[in-house]
Amino acid sequence: MKLPELVDNLMNLLVIADTKTIADLMVHKGFWKTGNPYANSYKYLRELTQLDKLVKGEGYFKLPNCKSEYAEHAQLLTQALALIIKTPYEPVIYREKTIDEVGLRPDALVLLKNADKGRCFILEVVNNELPMFLEKKKNAWETWQDDLDYLSRLFGYKIPHYDFVTSETLKEYLEAL
Repeated sequence: MKLPELVDNLMNLLVIADTKTIADLMVHKGFWKTGNPYANSYKYLRELTQLDKLVKGEGYFKLPNCKSEYAEHAQLLTQALALIIKTPYEPVIYREKTIDEVGLRPDALVLLKNADKGRCFILEVVNNELPMFLEKKKNAWETWQDDLDYLSRLFGYKIPHYDFVTSETLKEYLEAL
């Protein structure tokens, strides 16, 4: 895979990110062992911007359909998704996907694939969220009767179970896989 294509794939998973996050992921994946990873990442992010695949904001890049301005919650979500991308699994991520059927908009729906196995979870970033509000979201998932069907259609795999994970417990959750 060519480097611009790899950076493009990372941005499609993250949706919005700063250059440092992309540089860190590229180094983690074994690229740019020499030179300045930050400068290399910036070069490819700018190239994708010139191809209209990304939009440049103040200190970040994003997909053209992303409405975020990369405030605190968006930055924390990007950091959490970067942690997921660093796992040895193949991630499929839907960031802030609205589910009209039940009025949910989870921070991320994630499937981690490993050969013919996978792990599905709902990720919620908790920075200023009241515990009562988070509990409401969790209850909405638990009481939704078509949740597994919806996730199975979304990911294209039969999802028999999923977990509800917060940014506070994400690292431990991933380590336990």
